[in-house]
Formats: sequence, C-alpha cells, structure tokens
Amino acid sequence: MSTVRTRRLTAATLMLTAALGLTACGTGGSTQTNQQYQPGIGANVRTGDVRLYNALLVANTDDTYALSVGLLNTTDEEQTLESVTVRPLEGSGSVTAEPALPVELQPRQLYTLGRQGEVADIDGSSVELGRYARLTLTFSGGDEVEIEAPIVARTSTYSDVAEKPVSPESSATPTPSASPSPTAGS
Repeated sequence: MSTVRTRRLTAATLMLTAALGLTACGTGGSTQTNQQYQPGIGANVRTGDVRLYNALLVANTDDTYALSVGLLNTTDEEQTLESVTVRPLEGSGSVTAEPALPVELQPRQLYTLGRQGEVADIDGSSVELGRYARLTLTFSGGDEVEIEAPIVARTSTYSDVAEKPVSPESSATPTPSASPSPTAGS
C-alpha cells in the first residue's frame, strides 16, 4: 500500500472517530436534557383532576402560615376547595384549615391561591420553618390532592402572599389568574 493511500486512510479514520466523539453519541440515555427541571422553590403535582404548581407555606409574623399555590382544574366541572390539612413529615400533629374566602376553580382554568389570603391562618405549631410539610387539599366531591411542600420564611419574594384574608369590602371577589391556562394534557 502506498504511503499516500495509508495517510489518507489514517486521516479518514481519525476524522470519523472525532466526529462520533464530538456528536455526544456516548452521553447515554439519561442526559441532562431528559431530566425534569423545576426552577421554583415550591412543589408540583402534575397529575389528577386538580394539579398543583409551586405549592409552599409562607411564614406569617404571628406564628401562622399562608398557603401559596397555583391550582389548575383539569375537569369540565367546577371544583371548590373545602379544606387544607397540614402535617409535618416527621413527628406528629396535624392542623386542618378551611378557606376564609371561597376558592372556586373554574373548569380548565388556573387559580393562584394566596394573593387574597384565602388560606392564611394555618396554625404553625406542628410544623417548622425550613422543613417540608405534607399538605392534603380536599375538594368538593371528596377529591383529595396530597403534596409535600416546603415551608419558607416571609421575604420580599413572597410579598404578594397575603398574611390575612383580604376582606370583601377592600377587594373585589377573588378571580382566576390572568395567565393563560395550560392544556389538560401537558
């Protein structure tokens, strides 16, 4: 075999090897782009009739907590939030709070809970700041959604979360959030 032909064959082999190596064919089946990314601090439940987005408890100044969460009713029927039960992940004790203001979820619409202080007087004696709590949201018809949500300190980031229920005289009736709702299949 001639020297020129050997050099060409060697160069072609190196180029093919470099092309395969540089195209990331060896990254395997669990590349970072396949991993779920959650940029917010809150927790999500993306299955079921009512989905929860960015759920968290925000500490109030009087040893109580306010619930902040986006609620998406994926059904064709109106759903009403009837109660929220809060339990620590470790230890004992639970607290059940009923919404101070009506929380009616229209079909296929996102409702942002927390701006009006709908569930803002949750007794904080059984949970601890900086930990997680198990929340069970009970809806009309007996449907329940359970989630483990973080308990965060009140900072400027959470200034939109009301510490107390907003009285009906000082505010209009709570409305669904203005953002477009995601489709039920997403």
